[in-house]
Amino acid sequence: MEQRKRNILKAVVEEFTATAMPVGSQVLANRHLLSLSPATIRNELADLAELGYLIQPHTSAGRIPSDQGYRYFVDFLMETEPVSSQLRTFIEDEFRSAPADVQAMVEKLAMVVALVTENAAVVSSPHGPRAQIKHVSLASLESRAALLVLLLEGNILRQQVIGLSQAAEQEALSRLEAKINRELAGHDRNGVLNRLKRLPEGLEKEILGQVDELLGGFERGTETLVVHDGVRNLLKQPEFASVARMQEVLEVLEETRYLSALVRDLVGESDLQIVIGAENVTSQLRNCAVVLTTYGPSGRLKGVVGVVGPTRMRYGETVSRVRLAAKIASERLAELVSGGV
Repeated sequence: MEQRKRNILKAVVEEFTATAMPVGSQVLANRHLLSLSPATIRNELADLAELGYLIQPHTSAGRIPSDQGYRYFVDFLMETEPVSSQLRTFIEDEFRSAPADVQAMVEKLAMVVALVTENAAVVSSPHGPRAQIKHVSLASLESRAALLVLLLEGNILRQQVIGLSQAAEQEALSRLEAKINRELAGHDRNGVLNRLKRLPEGLEKEILGQVDELLGGFERGTETLVVHDGVRNLLKQPEFASVARMQEVLEVLEETRYLSALVRDLVGESDLQIVIGAENVTSQLRNCAVVLTTYGPSGRLKGVVGVVGPTRMRYGETVSRVRLAAKIASERLAELVSGGV
């Protein structure tokens, strides 16, 4: 794209992002492109529309960016905006005041990202491809039911009520708990599977089978905690004034298991991913932009943090703020894992 068209497209995106109103040639000439005449700008706007970068909602209206236009802007024209020292201090203070717990940090990260980006935030808890057992706890609930609590390296907690094929009192469960911790603490799922192969049928094999299932679910990411915050921010945007459109987004955000798979698939192996409009594989988000990055206490333990908002998003500002929050959260989680406070 020639430089003049690039400048005009950039100006249209910035103006429409600020006003949510179709952008005309006179506005561009007065506010952004003082060296160009309105007639020249009109011709370029028409060319950009023909190329698919702009849309004209009505014959007499100005232009708005298309998904293709936003994509070109993000890939070639976007400038990440520096985060002010005041905002950086606010983010750091929020994480310092959060409880020293991984789940609390995940919830705090969602809250902070929603606040500083004014979009809906989504955060998955850090997880790794090979989770290691730190501690196993068993608590009797009924004669044939128990609470299995699995603490993984990184202070990540998983718990599940399990049914037992035979009655087991707390004394028996405590003995079994001590044995499992003695033999399997520090081991990953392979250690559990090797132990299962050698065990005869019985209570220990039954419970270790449940441990294996929890570890498997964790490694697949299907049970990874996903929290969201800031849905009210979307209500302030004219794009979500329609009840039907808002309901579509809520369906995705409220379905935790689906949302977990979505953020995992979107971010893949990349450090930053921006998905715009029709690029979203799910139809409910076809009118949205999704900005995602990774965070975590180590290279082995990673989660996803990002935002869902309108395609008319302040992309440069959003990317820099999400990345900063992810960086500070990662540093705080690394302190927790290493035993800091």
